[in-house]
Amino acid sequence: MKRDKIYEGISGISPEFIEEAESHVFPARRKPRLVKWAAAAAVFVALCGVGAYGMSGGFNVKKLVLNGYEVSADISRVPMKQITGQVNEASDAIQEQFKNYRPYDSRSPGSFYRKVASAEEAAAYIGYDKLQIPAFPYDRGDITVAVTGNQSGRLIQIQIMQDCVTEKVTAQNWTTLFTEHYDKNVFDLGWAGTGSYEMQEFITGAGHRCIVFESDAEAQGRKGLTAYITTGDIVYMCHSAFNAEDRADAEKIIHDWAESLK
Repeated sequence: MKRDKIYEGISGISPEFIEEAESHVFPARRKPRLVKWAAAAAVFVALCGVGAYGMSGGFNVKKLVLNGYEVSADISRVPMKQITGQVNEASDAIQEQFKNYRPYDSRSPGSFYRKVASAEEAAAYIGYDKLQIPAFPYDRGDITVAVTGNQSGRLIQIQIMQDCVTEKVTAQNWTTLFTEHYDKNVFDLGWAGTGSYEMQEFITGAGHRCIVFESDAEAQGRKGLTAYITTGDIVYMCHSAFNAEDRADAEKIIHDWAESLK
């Protein structure tokens, strides 16, 4: 599945703001393999049947009737009074977008973006004291705070997007919180594909349950690992793309990302 579809699924924000786009078409898996995680107990589940797989790490995982899987999670919506940072400036900006919008405009209203220099700056800009910034101890690319809001300027969703690049692997993570104006109690991410998948899960040192989906190689030879952790009020997601021979590097990025959450 294309990376812009992954992002649209979790945010509804235009993928044009994601620069490191990759295509991930998930073909049928030939020989299931267990991912071996350093210092973690991994449980392997092959997603090859039809039906629900139940709650895992706060997420409900369900195999779709034809192809792919569906992930949802119960979430706690964050009161706006607990979001004290400068991100609240997005409210006025989004109201202006709706006010000035014309049907022929190339971009729809309701989205606000702020580039920042570091993950720490992103956290300060949002100002939510329960927010954690997963560590990427590698070369970092762009970091963006992305906000969605409605016509009244009420902020609905706030997200930090961060890129990570090594010599062999590209990765991105998304840290997403939902405000009291989010109209659901459930986070949904539908994922369509062309075949079966593998799912693993492991418990981090801090006690978080992390679920990881793996794709087989596509035409370009790239594979993918996509991991999820939820703390109830925040959904953390990390995706890495790699060539088969660089699997260990991709696994380490996912594992380091997960273990950095306290």
